[in-house]
Amino acid sequence: MKHLGDITKISGYDAPTVDVVIGGSPCQDLSMAGKRAGLAGERSGLFMEQIRIIKEMREKDARSGRTGQHIRPRYMVWENVPGAASSGTPHGEDFRIVLEEVCKVVDESTVIPRPPQEKWRNSGCIVGDGFSVAWRVHNAEFWGFPQRRRRISLVADYGGTSAPEILFERKGLFGDAEPGEKAWETVAGNVGKSTYPAIARALTARYDSSPCGDRGMIVVFDARGNGDGKTVPTITGDHENRITDYTAICLHVDKTGTIDASYYKGCGERSMVEREVVLAVDFRNGTEGEVNGTLQAKESGGSSINLNNVCRDNMRVRRLTPLECERLQGFPDGWTEIGEWTDYKGKKHKTTDANRYKALGNSIALPFWKWLLKRISAQYERDATMASLFDGIGGFPLLWEQINGKDSCLWASEIEEFCIAVTKFHFGG
Repeated sequence: MKHLGDITKISGYDAPTVDVVIGGSPCQDLSMAGKRAGLAGERSGLFMEQIRIIKEMREKDARSGRTGQHIRPRYMVWENVPGAASSGTPHGEDFRIVLEEVCKVVDESTVIPRPPQEKWRNSGCIVGDGFSVAWRVHNAEFWGFPQRRRRISLVADYGGTSAPEILFERKGLFGDAEPGEKAWETVAGNVGKSTYPAIARALTARYDSSPCGDRGMIVVFDARGNGDGKTVPTITGDHENRITDYTAICLHVDKTGTIDASYYKGCGERSMVEREVVLAVDFRNGTEGEVNGTLQAKESGGSSINLNNVCRDNMRVRRLTPLECERLQGFPDGWTEIGEWTDYKGKKHKTTDANRYKALGNSIALPFWKWLLKRISAQYERDATMASLFDGIGGFPLLWEQINGKDSCLWASEIEEFCIAVTKFHFGG
């Protein structure tokens, strides 16, 4: 894969022509957490560079004799934060411009009106003369991942009306693993299988083990993908924070890093509850409201009292490790641990946790996107080609080449130097 550098210096007439251009233009100027400079911002305004390159590439392909749906790129994909739908003045103006510019790639006369009640819906589509555009807000938690990460996904088909069909059509019902890519194929082999959101509200454990609906029971999610959420007996303890002879729940981390739930009946033999991940508990002890010991994990699966705090240490939430962030996004373990890397000036750097946290925070959660890219690829009877624009750490090339084969992503343009180093490390160039 070629790395073409600064997108403002890339010409669509000179860059290798591809079937699909995928871009996640930087969101800092559109995010609710940012300054909301919108498309006028230095970084989020790079969306217009994506549009320019697509226009130039299509003009070059048309000059070569291609027509209609055969002009490349046929498809464009855009990813961004939900704040993109509300930024700009008046409210939501930036997203109106995005839709209008996407349509103008094939029809310069396009005018997109403002939405009713001045608010864009979470999904919609536009069907023009020989082209179509569709968008939706998706959330990683509905694709088998234990995080809430909402993003806008937009697909444009410049050679037909397949955009809404690609983005909206479902083959299965709720609980069917197929739309979620088999619940993300065990989340890169690390955190088990699930078919729908692994979420549970925090429940309480009572020292008397009374089986009441909002206390004394912990709901766990069966992450094997073959059943509904299940309940398991309560975590119990006496007033001295000791486990009583009632059934108690512990965590076990197996060799792949999967967190499983196991239970002890008294101090007897440990029995595994396969792949049932404990999601949330409130460790209050008894009616006096005392705080019980933190639920802990021990890799050996033995007693976990006062060892390896998982959830709480002096009322502070433990920070996720870079490895855990990789798994939350769906990347293979160690994807951002690239050792020593060199910047564009030739200066060498060591990979730091700060590098990895920033890059992963700006990257994509992979499960939804693999599902979507497979649906775009299915429009071709051959392996399709792709160009990736500033998606962070090579998430789109990783998925595309899993579907279309090695070297099917022809070129990329990144912004952050560490991100460039990560993509070069994995894809060469």
